Formats: sequence, structure tokens, C-alpha cells
Amino acid sequence: MQKVTVAIADTDLARRAKLEQSLQGEQDIKVLTNIISEGREGSTDHQLDSGADITEFEDVIARIGRLKPRILFVNLDQSTGGFALLQALHREYPETLLVLLTDKSAEEEQIIEALANGARGCLDHEAAPSYFLKAVRMVDRGEVWVTRRMLGKIMDRILH
Repeated sequence: MQKVTVAIADTDLARRAKLEQSLQGEQDIKVLTNIISEGREGSTDHQLDSGADITEFEDVIARIGRLKPRILFVNLDQSTGGFALLQALHREYPETLLVLLTDKSAEEEQIIEALANGARGCLDHEAAPSYFLKAVRMVDRGEVWVTRRMLGKIMDRILH
């Protein structure tokens, strides 16, 4: 059985560690923890800076391309500003499936726009660890991971 490779792009170290913990130890999942360049001096947490400049943005894109995770969890905050990160990842590496990480402040329109820009699912940071495992497995099989409420909003948009 081939393992599903998963990477996490989140600026919050505690959230990232919690998600990594919930995925590690599974026989069918391999967590990739080094998605940020090794050349960042003094950085041990391997996170994206919320104010990353274009060089860091390009470096993140290139690093994800080298690691080639099957699934990439992306913090919604990092995909704002025209959803440049989501668009670039979807364009450059369509084989990497993107799943949004959100919180209660995320607006439904932002989530729908992110899904329209290539995201394959959406999970709240506070979701139970079992949901992250289920999301990885379902998205890996080609399914989407959204709440039923969000699915209803998407259907409303399609039908109207």
C-alpha cells in the first residue's frame, strides 16, 4: 500500500503541531513537515510568515513542487489577496490536492471562492482529529470534503 503524503501550510505553530499529531502514526499517511526552505536562518518551526514577500512565496511554491505532497492543508488566511497561493499551486501542481484550514471567522464566500480556485475541501482548525484523517482519505480517493451546509450553498450557487 502506498502512503498518502500530506503537507501543512499554517502560520500558527500550535495548530500545525496539533494537525501533524493527528495524522502521524497512521500506516497509510506520511506527514511532510519541511515545506519551507531550509535556508531561513533562525527559523525552527518551518512555517510560512504571514507577511511573506514574493521570494518566499515563490520558494514555498517550488518547495511544494519538490516534495510533491498528495494533499496540502492550507490556512485560509494565507490564500487571501486574490487567492494567489491556491491559484499558483493549482496551476503548477494540479496533482497536489488542496484542503483549506479555516476558523469561525471565515466567510462562506471566501470558502466558496477558494473551492472555485482549486481547493478540494475545507476543515475548521478545531475539528476533531478523526475528521482530518477522514478528509485525507476521502480527498485522496477523489472526493471533496465540505460540510453539508457548505454543499447546500454550493448547490444554491450552481442552480441559481
